[in-house]
Amino acid sequence: MMRIIYPPKKRNRQPSVCEVHGCSFRMIAKHALIFYYHRLNCYSFNALAGALDGDPSLADSRVTLATNADNLRAVTAAALKHHHRAIVALSVMTCQFEEMRRIIRQLRADCGEKVVVLAGGPHVTACAEEALDAGVDVAFRGEAELNFPGVIRSLFEGQAVHSLQSSPVRVDMDSFVSISPKRGMFGPIEITRGCAFACSYCQTSHIFGTKLRHRGIDNIVRQAASLRSGNRKVVRLLSPNAFSYGSNDGRQLNMKAMRELLSALRQTMTSKARILFAHFPSEARPEHITPDTLDMLKEFADNDEIVIGAQSGSSRMLEVCNRSHSVENVLTAVRLARKYGYKVIVDFIYGLPGETDEDMRESLKVMQEVVHLGARIHPHIFAPLPQTPFAKAEPGRIAPLFQQALNGFKSQKSIYEIPSRGSDRRKANSNNLLAQ
Repeated sequence: MMRIIYPPKKRNRQPSVCEVHGCSFRMIAKHALIFYYHRLNCYSFNALAGALDGDPSLADSRVTLATNADNLRAVTAAALKHHHRAIVALSVMTCQFEEMRRIIRQLRADCGEKVVVLAGGPHVTACAEEALDAGVDVAFRGEAELNFPGVIRSLFEGQAVHSLQSSPVRVDMDSFVSISPKRGMFGPIEITRGCAFACSYCQTSHIFGTKLRHRGIDNIVRQAASLRSGNRKVVRLLSPNAFSYGSNDGRQLNMKAMRELLSALRQTMTSKARILFAHFPSEARPEHITPDTLDMLKEFADNDEIVIGAQSGSSRMLEVCNRSHSVENVLTAVRLARKYGYKVIVDFIYGLPGETDEDMRESLKVMQEVVHLGARIHPHIFAPLPQTPFAKAEPGRIAPLFQQALNGFKSQKSIYEIPSRGSDRRKANSNNLLAQ
């Protein structure tokens, strides 16, 4: 059921400023705006901050970032000492939903109806009514860049807003950006949205569609150049499939478009910046690891590692998952990348629905082969996601056969560990869904 969030009764109060943990809050239409800037969701909030920057009426609005639940409670309580209402924005993956429910309960207990909770992200996109039932005031379905500024503006101005927000059209990526340099909110630059493959475990195609949209080279280069304002010297390019940039269908590579993009970035950033492509948080499909793509990386990019998505070493499970590539594609990709001198990280998912002992043995055989070739394994446990064919499946479990093999790989130092605070992101990406 759609609700309408009505404005609070007006009070006559003077604008004020207070300091909390080094952050200041300045009254803007008697509301404070707070992002729950958890490390799993920061890319999404970077883009939303960029959308605010593009709205003349909101470009100078202050946004406070809270990085954990305790900090969020403290920041919200402090803001309400000098503002009539606090608008708290959350981005929610499925693995975070119960945490979101607890956070809302805590905020309500602390602050009552003085808090307006906004929520979006993959889980809310699929289960908006569930989010509203959990206490969210305004739920955003799908891409929020178009709707979010308007909702914030309405709340600032004391206007009513509908509790369920959906964008009527797909976002034109060249109308928005991935980062907000003026707010110090930096991260990867998203170059493509959508995925043509619609793998059975992955929500990306359901959120962004199977038709690919690419950000224009000029827009990407401008964003990369703006990283300098934050003294950032690494340009990370974000895409569900790294080598799909410029492709009409995501299957046939557009080498011309990719070379033009990387050449323009290199010319603008010079050798003073590092360009990372086909690396975390993105990955490459195995059939797209070719001499042409590797020659291009060698010419323009700086990463010495490549992430390849295999997901299973069982031909049957690859078909069940709708992966559209073969086991041999995986092994060929690893051999070729190693020949070019790249360190290789290969993603595998274990505990997939319907996986048999024979499937596990086949997967382990392929894992052993890629390790023998010099690659490292990046294991993920299956997590069911809404909207996907596997949505109603049971969460994956670590079979003793897999656990024994993983222990062996770990002793050989053949398990990839994401440096610094990576365990949460690995959990979020257990189904290979990017943290948008």
